[in-house]
Amino acid sequence: MAKRALCIGINNYPGTDSDLSGCVNDARDWTAALQAQGFTVTTLLDAEATRDAMVSAIGTLIRDAQPGDTIVFTYSGHGTWVEDKDGDEPDGRDEALCPHDITRVGPLLDDDIRVLFDRRAAGVRLLLISDSCHSG
Repeated sequence: MAKRALCIGINNYPGTDSDLSGCVNDARDWTAALQAQGFTVTTLLDAEATRDAMVSAIGTLIRDAQPGDTIVFTYSGHGTWVEDKDGDEPDGRDEALCPHDITRVGPLLDDDIRVLFDRRAAGVRLLLISDSCHSG
């Protein structure tokens, strides 16, 4: 049974005045901790963590997982929320992760992440750890 992980850390948000300072270190620390537990880890840091790269890496993590596998997705960076357009949120807000290129392509919505996660095979254990504020 495979153990694989994706660790994302974004400090640098070009075009904003909202850079962070500890997120890349968080992703590196998660990578080391998970590798010590036998996980194969993919890491995306700063400019590597574009929206397209995040979606692709999450998709690969899910697609390659087989029943009995454990997959972990960690994210450290900005979060936000946007107005819920499809009525599935009781508070009227979709929470989102902020990719490196957010000013150009927008956030990665919780709805988008759910679509990706729902593609996993039955019996795949999935853990999401997000260190992000969603206050906007």
